[in-house]
Amino acid sequence: MTTADVKVDSKGRVIIPSSFRETLGIKTGENMVAHLDNANGRIILFPIETGTKKLVIVFGDEPGCLFKAAAILARNKVDLVHTSSRSLKRGKEAEWEVIADFSKADMERLKAYLKASPAVKSFKLEQLMK
Repeated sequence: MTTADVKVDSKGRVIIPSSFRETLGIKTGENMVAHLDNANGRIILFPIETGTKKLVIVFGDEPGCLFKAAAILARNKVDLVHTSSRSLKRGKEAEWEVIADFSKADMERLKAYLKASPAVKSFKLEQLMK
């Protein structure tokens, strides 16, 4: 089964069907990431794997900047799980939110590459619950 009707209770909770949980290996009490896809009017849920972190990169809103940031992550063995990008100030500044498995990355080296990149204005890295 890939589709199921679910209801939202008075506290905003939704029960994920057991067949979905079994397929994805989701256990009781396990933390999940909820991503609001406002443009498409949906919420995306996915399990948090060990080593998963959230990285938010701010860069110039010009062609090639997102590619340069993505290339830095690829060179440093970052395995992307979910990403979204948006313009903060059209033509001036954009943001890329990355949820990824950083377990194979050398974090100090990755941070050094991001700091050294002229395309990257700033970045923030945070551990997701697990």
